[in-house]
Amino acid sequence: MAINNSSYNEIMREYENIRANNRAAQVRRIEEVYKKIPQMKDLNNSTGSMAVSRYKESLKSGKISMPDLKNDIDKIKKDKEKLLLDAGFPKDYMEISYNCEDCRDTGYIEGKKCHCLQARIRKLLYAQSNLENILNKENFENFSFDYYDNKNILAGQNMTNASYMEGVKKFCERFADKYFKQNRAENDIALDSGEENDRKNIIFSGNTGVGKTYLSNCIAKVALDRYYSVIYLSAKELFEVLVKVKMEKSEEQKYLLLLDGIYESDMLIIDDLGTELSNHFTTTEFFHIINRRINNEKSTIISTNLSLDEMRDIYSERVTSRIRKSFIYIRLFGNDIRARL
Repeated sequence: MAINNSSYNEIMREYENIRANNRAAQVRRIEEVYKKIPQMKDLNNSTGSMAVSRYKESLKSGKISMPDLKNDIDKIKKDKEKLLLDAGFPKDYMEISYNCEDCRDTGYIEGKKCHCLQARIRKLLYAQSNLENILNKENFENFSFDYYDNKNILAGQNMTNASYMEGVKKFCERFADKYFKQNRAENDIALDSGEENDRKNIIFSGNTGVGKTYLSNCIAKVALDRYYSVIYLSAKELFEVLVKVKMEKSEEQKYLLLLDGIYESDMLIIDDLGTELSNHFTTTEFFHIINRRINNEKSTIISTNLSLDEMRDIYSERVTSRIRKSFIYIRLFGNDIRARL
């Protein structure tokens, strides 16, 4: 799911606090008005007493005149507004105010998430992702082919690197659009596309600085903007979390939350796989993460400088076999773009 129950409940408690604060502020404004305009309290009370009086009359006569009641209420309202304006107050000074007029600080409009609730969820998802700042720069809209050679033909590709990357970018855009559907903001649909054996995972392989992380971030932005949960961790950070929780038995909240995201987020990005200190623990846990996320139909994106054969030598045949069957392998070419910036 996009956010867990505790996060959702926390957001809804924020709405409760907003409503409570706004009601308290209204009470303070009303008391301020009563001190300055004593007759206002009588006018306020007269609306309710008049409605009761009209109701009693209807019981005797068998009918109630709604137009007359409305006219009486409108007259009292105008009298109150005049008193407020004459005393230097805005005419709506005694009314409750809302941070969001559209949903009246409930978060919902006719059962659908209000734009203000969507914005809060999106902000929370960005904060949890570890990508909050970088995605303003690294996204499909800002992707440039100027850094890729457009003169020489790539060996075995029959096209230049720039043309090759155009195809890669288009594929990644289609991938993001397919698995992270636009209507997530309205209903919590499953990530499953409905097609058996569909690969929801990508492994970007290539030299340092050829665009692996950038493309991962491009896909992540689409997912986050459509209210899916994303966790980004370098391989070093990933295994540090696992060591803290599983070997050192740490109960620090930040590690427990990250561990939950590693297994349950809609999308997990593992960056720079192969740069961590490899041992039996990391190999075992890496397989467990990959296997669990595949079985639960969660999307995983890996970037690495390693080839599949090199991954097999480090992480075992069992790991690479699972990756070969369930990941889309995309090889990137070229020189370090960052050296040209």
